[in-house]
Amino acid sequence: MKRKCALWSHHHLQGGQNVATAEQGQTFSEATRIFDRSVDSTNFLLDLWWLWLLVIVVVLGLLKLRSQHALLGELDERCGAAFGDIDAILAERHELIPNLIATTKAFAAQEHRVLDDVIDARARAMASAGNARLEAELQVGQSLNNLWAITENYPELASSLHFRELRAEMVRMEDRINAARKFYNLSVEELNAVRRAFPYNLIDGLAKTERHEKFSLGEKRAEYSAPVVATF
Repeated sequence: MKRKCALWSHHHLQGGQNVATAEQGQTFSEATRIFDRSVDSTNFLLDLWWLWLLVIVVVLGLLKLRSQHALLGELDERCGAAFGDIDAILAERHELIPNLIATTKAFAAQEHRVLDDVIDARARAMASAGNARLEAELQVGQSLNNLWAITENYPELASSLHFRELRAEMVRMEDRINAARKFYNLSVEELNAVRRAFPYNLIDGLAKTERHEKFSLGEKRAEYSAPVVATF
C-alpha cells in the first residue's frame, strides 16, 4: 500500500514538472497574448480609417482658415497704415490752409465765397473720420482748385513771394497725397479682391471687418504752379 502511494506521488509530481516545463517553454508574447491583442487593436483602428481621415481633414481645414483669416488681417492692417500716411499729409495741408486764406484775403478780399468754401470744407474734413473723411477731403481739394483759378485774376497776389511759397508747398504736398493715395487704393483693391474669393468671403462675413473705400481726387486737379507774371 505504501508502495502504491509512493508511485502515485511520483507520477503526480512528474506530471506537474512536465506542465511547468511546457509553460516555461512559452515565449513572453505567447504567454501574454500581446501579439493577438496588438492585432485586434490594429484591426479596430483600421476599421475606423474614415474617422481618422475626417479628423485630418478638419485639422487641416482649421489651419487653412486660420492662415486665411491672418491674411485678411494683414491686408486690412496694410490699408489702415496706408490711410494713416494719407491722413498725416492731409493734416499738414490743413495747417497750411489758414495761412493761405489770410494771404489771399489781403489781395482778393472780395472773393469771400471762394474763401468761405475752402474754410468750410476744411472744417468738415477735420470733423470727419473714416470713409467720410475721404469724401470731405475731396471737397477740400475741389475748393482749393477754385481758389487757384481766381488767383489768375489778381496779378499782385500771384506775384506775392509769400503766396508763391505757399503755392509751391501745396504742389509738393499734393504730389505726396497723390503718391500715398495710389498706394492706399492698390491696398484696398488687393483686400477687396481677396474678400470676394471663396472662402475668404465667408471668413470676412463672420469677422465683419471694416470696409475701406478708394480715395479719389475727383476732377483733375488744377495746376498748382504759379502763373507767369508779366513784367514791363
